[in-house]
Amino acid sequence: STFWLIMIWTLATSFSQLAFGLMGAHAAGRQLIWLGPGVAAVCLGSLGQSSAAPVLITMLVAGGLGIASFHPEAATQAGNCWPANRSRAMSIFATGGFLGQAVAPALSGYVVDEFGLGGLSRGIVAGIPAILLLWLMMPRTPQSGLSGRSETIESPWAVLHENRRIVLLLLLIGTLRVIAAFGAPTAVAYWLDAASVARAETGSVQSAFMLGIGLGGLACAMTVRRHMERFVVAIVPLLSVPLLAAVPWLTGWLLKSAMFGSGLALGIALPVFITLGQDLLPASRRIGSSITMGVSWGTGGIVVAALIDICRRCEHFSSAFVIFAGCVIISSVLLLRLSPAR
Repeated sequence: STFWLIMIWTLATSFSQLAFGLMGAHAAGRQLIWLGPGVAAVCLGSLGQSSAAPVLITMLVAGGLGIASFHPEAATQAGNCWPANRSRAMSIFATGGFLGQAVAPALSGYVVDEFGLGGLSRGIVAGIPAILLLWLMMPRTPQSGLSGRSETIESPWAVLHENRRIVLLLLLIGTLRVIAAFGAPTAVAYWLDAASVARAETGSVQSAFMLGIGLGGLACAMTVRRHMERFVVAIVPLLSVPLLAAVPWLTGWLLKSAMFGSGLALGIALPVFITLGQDLLPASRRIGSSITMGVSWGTGGIVVAALIDICRRCEHFSSAFVIFAGCVIISSVLLLRLSPAR
């Protein structure tokens, strides 16, 4: 069913990032920056070539693993490109990801409408040259300040063991933040559908939230300085709490404004949290990236799926938004338990 395909995709693209983070810290992980997207382009572009379930699942898993392999290494290298302003570098990196997420659904939807599912193979023709260009632009040898190879001195397994308290806290905090960031636009869709609201209106409400997250990343890149990071990651998301709690009682432009504002508050802190994970695990920044960008998103996504299913069965979605607000509060409190990154 569609549910299990989505679950397979979520597991492949999230939890496996930790394994790739460990792999990248051990060996030539820099090659995953171009090899991972190459595998994803071929596999996802081939989805429409067969209707057999085993083939479809194999392509989804392989494509998801390709995407997962890219993130830990790419995030680490992005931060290493601007080590004195790692959060700003991560903000630009994250904004690029959100732009891709914004363009891809509309573009792939147009292709499928015009050419059918098999038309996705056109993405291979466009993707492979772009990946080759990325490969050509990568330095052939590690450069000072860019490679981040000093972090491979210590075994990544030792890093996990010695910093297990920090790792668990990062995972818990990240999961709580994801529950709010991923859950809000998902729950609002089910809630408005149950209220027989037009799908176009529902889409505009979800877009308001995603726009807020995207602009939050840009705002972080333009305004957040190093000395502000702890305040931003712990306090700014709390601005979303009253907005999320109020969502079930709002309509029209007030609803869109609340969703936009909550997305903005959460979006500003997302790149800083990724940077925090890298800074707290300097011996293996890939592990920090994989936890804050991958494992926590997979865990949070599973919790959201279960929560939405419960709310759907009970036909009571207002409680979900209260839970989202509570998750933000708890995550900010837990951030106080983390030792200062610097």
